[in-house]
Amino acid sequence: MELKRRNFLTLAGSVILSNFTIPLDLNAGTKNYSAIYFSSGADKLGNYFLSGLTNSGKEQFRLSLPSRGHGAAYQPNSNEIAVFARRPGKYIIVVNVLSGEKLAQVTCKEDRHFYGHGVYSPDGKWLYTTENEYDSGRGVIGVYDVKDRYRLVETLPAYGIGPHEIGLLADGKTMVVANGGIMTHPETGREKLNLAEMDSSLTYIEINSGKLLSAQRLLPKLRLMSIRHLDVGPDDNVAVVMQYQGPRRHLHPLVGFQKGSAAIELLSAPETVGYHMKNYCGSVAFDSSGKIIAVSSPQGGIISFWSVQEKRFLSYVEVKDGCGIAAENTPECFRITNGLGQIIRHSPLNKKTKILISATNTRWDNHLLLAGKFALT
Repeated sequence: MELKRRNFLTLAGSVILSNFTIPLDLNAGTKNYSAIYFSSGADKLGNYFLSGLTNSGKEQFRLSLPSRGHGAAYQPNSNEIAVFARRPGKYIIVVNVLSGEKLAQVTCKEDRHFYGHGVYSPDGKWLYTTENEYDSGRGVIGVYDVKDRYRLVETLPAYGIGPHEIGLLADGKTMVVANGGIMTHPETGREKLNLAEMDSSLTYIEINSGKLLSAQRLLPKLRLMSIRHLDVGPDDNVAVVMQYQGPRRHLHPLVGFQKGSAAIELLSAPETVGYHMKNYCGSVAFDSSGKIIAVSSPQGGIISFWSVQEKRFLSYVEVKDGCGIAAENTPECFRITNGLGQIIRHSPLNKKTKILISATNTRWDNHLLLAGKFALT
């Protein structure tokens, strides 16, 4: 019997590993070998890892993680990425993208945990992370000095509960934060403690001052909608996707756009598509042209595609337990990963789908990072 990814990873959670790197299929003698995608995952024995994936979908390296990983961030103009522990995890691990070597490990403050996402400043000097100050229930942004061994140097308010994914606007001075609005505590794991009072928001924060520039919320009738993931596209157009905390029989819009001081504009999907989305979106990504976004709904087993300019639903493709999505370098194409170990390429406009890899002993996790092209010598 095949295990669903979330059940499988839950069972695997009690296994603790030391860190080691396994180089995989390096094709000795082949030069210009490049890894451009990165994803966390697990195998059937409960071993957690971060993988560097080539354009063909093959693993360049596999680095052991101490617990389940979540999102990752690329440090601009470098050969480094940071991978973040899944909520309520306590680590960030910095990795060489070519070799998979662990360069640094950061541990969260004692009274906090990470939410699984972060972003580097455009000059690569600072790393901003979403964190939970769980005794107060306050969501915060940790500011880490990259050059000083990732020392925590400042804490900014997130102006919300449960800050999850974070992005930067084009000016590099403004951050946008998806505050899910759900309070948790490590003593109760991932239990949602405040659904009766949950307050989700999209906040814009001036980095230098920590000042709140604006906060966008949905209408009161959508109070149980948790804004969890976002991506920043051209012209600072922000795509947001949500997870509804109410009854499954209630279908609500789960995808929206927001820009500047405008309200969040929600998009409707056909009823059959809305049903398959199961009130849950796992990630969102703009394509490389900025014309299309892809939205994953792993519980419903579909990836949906939406026009940015026309603000409308385009199409969907069935991908069982598919959650990780990233733009390909080719416009209007996406890379998709799932809990069955598959790496898939899909173009929503010509509706071409290709399974690049199907690894039976791998369960890819929620997010996929496109960091760029890196040539091995």
